[in-house]
Amino acid sequence: MNGHKLRSSQGCWTCRLRRKKCDEARPVCAACEGLEINCHYSDTKPEWMDGGAREKQMADELKVMVKQKANERRERKWGQLPTLADLSPSAQTQQQQEHESSDHLMADAGDPAPSDDGSSDRDPSSTALSEASSSQTETGNTSSGCSSPPKPPQAEKIQPAVDSFPENKSEVEVTYTMVYLDYVVPFLFPFYRPDLLESSRGWMLVLLMKNRALFHTALSLANWLYAVIFDSMNGEHGDCRRANWAELQTHQEIAIKALQEDVKALNECGVANAFRECISCIQSVIQLLEFEVAMGDTANWQVHHEVAVVMFDQLITHHASTTDRDGTPTTAWASILDRIGFPFRRIPLGGGRHILTSDQSAFKFYTAYLLWIDIIAATAHGEAPRLRKYHAELLQGDTPGIHLGDYVGCQSWAMLEIAEAAKLAAWKREQQSNGSLSMVELVRQTCAIETRLRQKMETLEGFPVDRASNIYDPSAYHPVTPYSGFHEMLAASGGQKVLAVGLHTRIWAQAAVTCLHVIASGLQPSLPEIQASVQATIELFRALPSPLALRTLIWPFAVTGCLALQEQESFFIELVNNIGAMQVFGTVKEALSIMQFVWGHRDSCCIDPQMWDMATCFSLLGHCSLMV
Repeated sequence: MNGHKLRSSQGCWTCRLRRKKCDEARPVCAACEGLEINCHYSDTKPEWMDGGAREKQMADELKVMVKQKANERRERKWGQLPTLADLSPSAQTQQQQEHESSDHLMADAGDPAPSDDGSSDRDPSSTALSEASSSQTETGNTSSGCSSPPKPPQAEKIQPAVDSFPENKSEVEVTYTMVYLDYVVPFLFPFYRPDLLESSRGWMLVLLMKNRALFHTALSLANWLYAVIFDSMNGEHGDCRRANWAELQTHQEIAIKALQEDVKALNECGVANAFRECISCIQSVIQLLEFEVAMGDTANWQVHHEVAVVMFDQLITHHASTTDRDGTPTTAWASILDRIGFPFRRIPLGGGRHILTSDQSAFKFYTAYLLWIDIIAATAHGEAPRLRKYHAELLQGDTPGIHLGDYVGCQSWAMLEIAEAAKLAAWKREQQSNGSLSMVELVRQTCAIETRLRQKMETLEGFPVDRASNIYDPSAYHPVTPYSGFHEMLAASGGQKVLAVGLHTRIWAQAAVTCLHVIASGLQPSLPEIQASVQATIELFRALPSPLALRTLIWPFAVTGCLALQEQESFFIELVNNIGAMQVFGTVKEALSIMQFVWGHRDSCCIDPQMWDMATCFSLLGHCSLMV
């Protein structure tokens, strides 16, 4: 006979609510004592055990308490070597119990446990994922499958107190995880250097540990960087290349399959009932889009952009509120960010910045990237940005939710004006198709945007017309040395250094002026105002400390190059060639291909200057090109 009493009617009410075994010890049972949570004993049923809202609320509170106490215990053990007690089977059992407690609080036997945000923790894909691999657990799986019954203590093997990550994975994957964090991320997002108090970049590792699809996409990106490096090396590395490509394809297949399973589960459950699951899917889709861009494969990006935008919009629609948890009025996106951090509260740092949890930092990062992608995509589609309704809250004002300059190197005001230019171009197309285009109104709106751009550019610091060697530009370095020059930048006095984000923003803004002239006058490179803007942008490109910096300026590069005259063509070709092997990383070669197509047909009758615009140029390769 088993000596354990299963959910005895004499057990504490805490264990009954949690559907856990209770040893009925008083005044505190062993389970509650081990988890350091309140142990409720009484002869009569507590009022909150009503089978309804109050019972659910108590379950939520217990779940939060379990997590908080677990965090406190981890903090107490931080930095300490494991003791014999830590290595004992009982310690392992307690760790497993803590993990299960956070996901299996139940109000009754038939209902799934309420999550910390009130939604169901049941994931339809969990069974499928657990059956798919009974001997090997995929890293970072967001679904929690059914755990097997614990073995008797005498049959258990002694395991480390802290499980290794990734679980049951080779050292190669651990290495590639660090390659992604130390080399890929600084190369793809060179301007993203969050403050230590803003959770630094530690949230990325946390997210990789929790999100299976995102983890394998990250490994794919690391493999892609290795592939590019191998191709740039002299000597025979055929075996390494083949092995690397095989790994890349394997991880990408796993990532896509995991994402499909997560999206299927989300659709079955409904966005309204799956707050955190929806956020996880949004992040995975954007990460997949990021991988496609890095690979230079932008032929299929529209599908993932559409999915990310729709999910983001549904997240706001179903889960945003007009007040925060204290009842203070707030905005839609801010309420989502506040809810993600529950039960923790944001601590202000000044300047609109706060100390954030890992999940909040991740949400901010992927929101910024999606907003940026959406604006650039709008110029390619010939339509207004899909997420334009969120620009006022997230990108405008003295304390916006997102500072794009911190993420992509271009200040928000410049991207906002590019968004307005895309909206104006879409309006022009619509009016032309209706035969009701007013040139007076078109010129008025064009001039208004250009005036705002030039006023903002005047506030930026001046830049030398020759190569700006005194600028520390994080985007100007090779991926194998992502932090070169960083210490020199810190040591330089304020009068000697010029922030690279200012130069990059000016390049984006000047290219936006060129785009506006095309909207007003058509694709006519020889027009004086267009040539003046093109030449000004070329001089700004010359000021970049390295051709490698071009990879974060693809849209300005493409816009400017499409309006170049014959004598200016060599500048754009040489700029790409000087990047070297890294030109295959991203869409810079695709941008050059678009320019060359335009140059080849510039003097032919197939180009109607009044009907061609930037969206036309970005579709010349047989698909809509995303210039990021």
